[in-house]
Amino acid sequence: MSANQPPAGGAQEAELRVLRDQIDSVDRQIHQLLNDRARLAQQVAEVKERFRQGDETPVFYRPEREAQVLRAVMARNEGPLSDATVGRLFREIMSVCLALEEPLKIVFLGPEGTFIQQAAQKHFGQAAKCQALDSLEQVFTSVENGEAHYAVVPIESEDAGLIRHTLDLFRRFDLYICGEVELSPDAATGQLNRCPRYLVVGRDAIGPSGEDKTSLLLVCRDEPGALHDLLAPFHRRKISLTRLETRSSGEHDWKMLFYIDFEGHVSDSGVAELLTELNDLQVEVKHLGSYPKAVL
Repeated sequence: MSANQPPAGGAQEAELRVLRDQIDSVDRQIHQLLNDRARLAQQVAEVKERFRQGDETPVFYRPEREAQVLRAVMARNEGPLSDATVGRLFREIMSVCLALEEPLKIVFLGPEGTFIQQAAQKHFGQAAKCQALDSLEQVFTSVENGEAHYAVVPIESEDAGLIRHTLDLFRRFDLYICGEVELSPDAATGQLNRCPRYLVVGRDAIGPSGEDKTSLLLVCRDEPGALHDLLAPFHRRKISLTRLETRSSGEHDWKMLFYIDFEGHVSDSGVAELLTELNDLQVEVKHLGSYPKAVL
């Protein structure tokens, strides 16, 4: 080492100081942009309040809009952060900004610390107010009567009895599925037989996001060929089923209940025609909701 060269440790520290100064500068820009976004969210709330009519409640949370934003964020990501990581970061940014418009109250089946709570926080972010309730019926009732904005309920898990109860409540309550949440094995437990799946339930139907699913409850007579007749309209329109759950109605009336998920939105012409044809059959049809596919 010549007399004019600084010690190796000094050279390293000089380079690190430059990089740290650049990081500090970027952090200040991020901070400013976050506050700019938060102020825009507040302005959105002010516009909605100003233009609301009568006693109607402004809609602050738009699941289809959120799904579109997250998909765009992940599509334009160039790394080195992964798409999922960037999506989770923006989920939290949207969560805290939405809380400035209106804090969301989310209910789920307790106790706290379960996978259902994890699903609620994954979907709505840490700024949402999540509350555990003692029963699934209380969860549905809380949303129906307006005490909570949304609920997160199980639809795929290892507890078959819990799933049956969820389906029964979908039949009884006039609520809509607004979204879905999937927990990966590493988010829950590394030993899972498939990923737990949960549904977001609210009072309002959701517009199309561009990548959607639709869920139906169908009730018909338990007789030979019943399932074939129900599925024929789907087959003719080349509509892909993503889930089919079958069980007795539980009412001693010799009827079967079918829970069906498929790709598409009720506003799509093919799906609208499908529902019309199903309604023409001797089948009880309940549209549970059309909603964005899980993004994260």
